[in-house]
Amino acid sequence: MKILLSILLIAGLSSCTPWETPELISYDGLSKFSIKEKVLSLNLNGVIENPNNKSIYIHKLNSEIIVNGRKLGSLVIDEKFKLQKKTTTQLSIPLIISLEKGAMFKLGMLALKDSADFIFKGNVIGGGWILKKSVPFELERKLPTKSLILP
Repeated sequence: MKILLSILLIAGLSSCTPWETPELISYDGLSKFSIKEKVLSLNLNGVIENPNNKSIYIHKLNSEIIVNGRKLGSLVIDEKFKLQKKTTTQLSIPLIISLEKGAMFKLGMLALKDSADFIFKGNVIGGGWILKKSVPFELERKLPTKSLILP
């Protein structure tokens, strides 16, 4: 019984250590577009670095997408993925975006520009081995929009 309590105490204390935020090293564009009604499905391709001494499992992500100061829609990642410790990982993450009214017109106009200011605000549920934690985030990036043009 003492061994079990010791293991739980060590696991609990190690899960309380602060994590550094994983960083998007490179954005390699979007792929696998499909549009049904007001739902846009696509894959985000890029390289993410995990500077932490432990692997991080991302269980779910919910976010609002704001482009050039206007809400474009809501983004959800339901697929779980793992960021290995102290490494960079090439990922292709499937995204589901529920678009706001008039968002298709906004996307068409964005495709004519070189880049746009994107703001992603929401919560990500991640964790280590057993323990999960919901973390709010806000990410601002200027991203190229040429990949919005369908082949």
